[in-house]
Amino acid sequence: MWERAAAILACPRCRGPLELRTIPSVVSPGTSTPESVGWIDEGLLTCAACHAFYPVHRGVPILLRYRTAMGEAAYRGWPESLRAALRAEGFDFPADEPPRGEKFVQASFSTEWDAYDYGGTLWTASTADRLQTFRGECGLKDGDLAGKRFCEVGCGLGILTHEAATALGAEAWGMDLSTSVFRAVAQFRDNPRLHFVQASVFSPPFAGRPFDFVYSHGVLHHTWSTQEAVRHAAQLVRAGGALYVWLYGHDDVRVSLTRRLAFALEQSTRPWLARLPPRVATTVLLPLVPVYQAASLLGRMSGSHGAAYSVQEAIHAARDRFTPLFAHRHDYDEVAEWYREVGLQDLHKVDPSEVSPSWAPAIERNISIRGRRPHIPDS
Repeated sequence: MWERAAAILACPRCRGPLELRTIPSVVSPGTSTPESVGWIDEGLLTCAACHAFYPVHRGVPILLRYRTAMGEAAYRGWPESLRAALRAEGFDFPADEPPRGEKFVQASFSTEWDAYDYGGTLWTASTADRLQTFRGECGLKDGDLAGKRFCEVGCGLGILTHEAATALGAEAWGMDLSTSVFRAVAQFRDNPRLHFVQASVFSPPFAGRPFDFVYSHGVLHHTWSTQEAVRHAAQLVRAGGALYVWLYGHDDVRVSLTRRLAFALEQSTRPWLARLPPRVATTVLLPLVPVYQAASLLGRMSGSHGAAYSVQEAIHAARDRFTPLFAHRHDYDEVAEWYREVGLQDLHKVDPSEVSPSWAPAIERNISIRGRRPHIPDS
């Protein structure tokens, strides 16, 4: 992490200030000592109010309210003198209970993104098409976020967060529950305006409402409560700022008999697949690879699918459909009411014409909505 990024971080338990401590003698396995001034590969953040510490490991602040395997790995690598000092000062890992199902979600999506490579394809289309669609979803052009702060909730490999920092000009943050953020940091660590953190949307580790634009695509419906997740994401938006979310919609199922049958299969198998060890679930889904590849081919022939699926991409898509513990679907009017309840106005339903053609069906059949928090009038 970049040292100056600590200025807007807060304890995910009490939202109090955090003190950053670096561990310059510790280098993560497989990394080299960074040449950039201000970069922290290993360290910790401490909350005096909660007497909790949060590891910084492989450049990622782990700001979850409970222990994780990555956090434990970081702790074991610290000098014994540091661990003894923390014990003497009364600091320990936070030990709260995670939100319902969150550890299942974390394990599932960590496995899903761990097997996905950076390259020319992202989901159903080229990466270039996905980046064009991202700008259309946000209603922004290159440079529009210069000097402003952006946060992607559920950033995965950080490709869109990187686009916000480069093309849109933002000071950009990517937040994800899964271990994908460790890959994002390894890929993009040279950009001092780009930051990643492992955290939960239900306990975001930021002070106040720091962001001018908060973006989340295809993530919040995979939590125990989409409405609560949207409410927490909206709390990060400052006055005059905007929130965009894309969620599963009921219309995506109703579009054809094939989609309805696929949805019925998903509904009947996902509850038990989600609870299998992640790699076992992947093995169970391997027979679906040719099905996804055939569907991709038919989609390209009809113009609704922009890229061919490799085996890896087919497994990624199958896991995303069949292994999440939660996969809620909603209607536009329902989500729009949530926006109004948290004080967002000027709601905009993104039109398929605003995105690349390969992504237009996903926008049309699902929930794609922007809203803005009104400016506070001068007193």
